[in-house]
Amino acid sequence: MTNASMKRNKPPRVASLNAACPLSAVVIAAGLLLSSAEMVAAQTDMERQAQCELSAIRDTRSPLAVQSIRSACNWLVVNGDSLLNASSKGYYVCLVRQLSGAQSNEAAAAIMSACRASNPL
Repeated sequence: MTNASMKRNKPPRVASLNAACPLSAVVIAAGLLLSSAEMVAAQTDMERQAQCELSAIRDTRSPLAVQSIRSACNWLVVNGDSLLNASSKGYYVCLVRQLSGAQSNEAAAAIMSACRASNPL
């Protein structure tokens, strides 16, 4: 058998693989796009939380206030747009706004209590 006749007798396996490749490429591309979108969303959430913390912590000296601001910012980023958590949102917004600048843990505790009283969960 010559090389020319061997080339003619090859099975059409290569053609069927090529036909499947575009579908595989689409599936892979879709997977990459979804994972990229999740990474962008996560990065955006991290940026939103950092901006929230930066805007509120500034002159705050109370460790309790700083921790509460961080927790409230985290809650707002994760749950703030959820209609299921709408009743709780006011409390966390109050914490972020009112704890900013708290100088002592006693002041922070009083502010947290006032936020709880004015925004019952």
